[in-house]
Amino acid sequence: MGSLQGFDIFPNGFAVIGLHGRRSITNEKYKKHQSERIFCGGVFLLKKVAVIFGGEACEREISIITGTFACNVLRGGKYSVLPVFLDEKKRAWTSEKFFEIGAFKEKDFLKKAEEIIIKGGTVYALNEKNNRLKRLCGLVGALNCCHGGFGEGGGVSAWMEMQGVPLASPPMAASAICLDKALTKVMAKGLNIPIVDGMRVRECDYRHRGEFLLKNIARRLKFPVIIKPTHLGSSIGIRVAKDEEETKRAIEAAFQLDNCVLIERFLEAKRDVNCAAYSLGDEVYVSEAEEAFSAANCVYGFQEKYLKKEQKCGGRVLLSGILRQKIRSYTRTIYKKLNLVGVVRVDYLVEGDKVYLSEVNTVPGSLAYYLFCDRISETKSFLEALIDDAVSKNQESNKQSISTGILNSIAK
Repeated sequence: MGSLQGFDIFPNGFAVIGLHGRRSITNEKYKKHQSERIFCGGVFLLKKVAVIFGGEACEREISIITGTFACNVLRGGKYSVLPVFLDEKKRAWTSEKFFEIGAFKEKDFLKKAEEIIIKGGTVYALNEKNNRLKRLCGLVGALNCCHGGFGEGGGVSAWMEMQGVPLASPPMAASAICLDKALTKVMAKGLNIPIVDGMRVRECDYRHRGEFLLKNIARRLKFPVIIKPTHLGSSIGIRVAKDEEETKRAIEAAFQLDNCVLIERFLEAKRDVNCAAYSLGDEVYVSEAEEAFSAANCVYGFQEKYLKKEQKCGGRVLLSGILRQKIRSYTRTIYKKLNLVGVVRVDYLVEGDKVYLSEVNTVPGSLAYYLFCDRISETKSFLEALIDDAVSKNQESNKQSISTGILNSIAK
């Protein structure tokens, strides 16, 4: 398969136009996407997007699941897909094998991949032996599937913005705020969205004043409390503590994963509820509010989310009435006020008739398709629409950059 800037050329018999303009398309499902292609040199050119996943965070394996899912959903549609894997040193790699989860189970799987750089919207393969670059393709857009760390916290957003690649995912500043659970609570207070009582504890402060902080937790929050690493997702590292000694052990365990922890009053009768939003143009679309987990005195943790085959409660349990209205309203407010892009999932805790913001996921697991699509087959159009919107907004957002001329006023 050949390539030009931002496009892929289809091989014969798949979606080809003859050299004299005679059409010979053998796959019906591609006919509806002809308007998305450009005819050049006797062939159709298909726009290429990067799906970025992996990273250095604890959630990188969850990211691989989301990334390969998105790659395969988009494959064979209006865009050609370039899977981009970030390793723990934040280096980027690509391979045709990255469409399959099994590739990442192999030892030394990166030995069979190409290390790449992205510059000005063009992807180059690195050849360290002769210190040269090989042009692979151009990009018209990208989709962020990194969970946690550099990837979800604004790094990928900044990377794509610097290289002029439209990203169908939230921008840098909002991503950084939402990855930090403590900053998310500050944001929520500013928007008058209820939050659970809690406090942030930095590792350096705990080392100097740990005993005082533990007494303060007992006095201010009362037991039980829940301890969460501030910058981790997928419920990794969270624990419930019923007394001061358990709290101490939970905090010190959390500091093995993060340099800051969030300690909140534990709601023993709470329910975990999800609600998501995305935008197309100026319109924001909000999903139904769905109960994800409900079990007295239990935590919706990593085990419950990913490893248990059965949960006490979960799936598509829709909320109604005033709770539904509040949650959907809060979700819309957060999305609009933070100028978010792409799909975002907001998690809430519900206790009785009270709703509290828990966290905002700018790269939700499986891109929260299940909150908008009844079938996986509908997800292709959903993701393609998000990419279309990012490309369109990027074309409309070109603003002037002025020169102040101040350097000319400074004497030599």
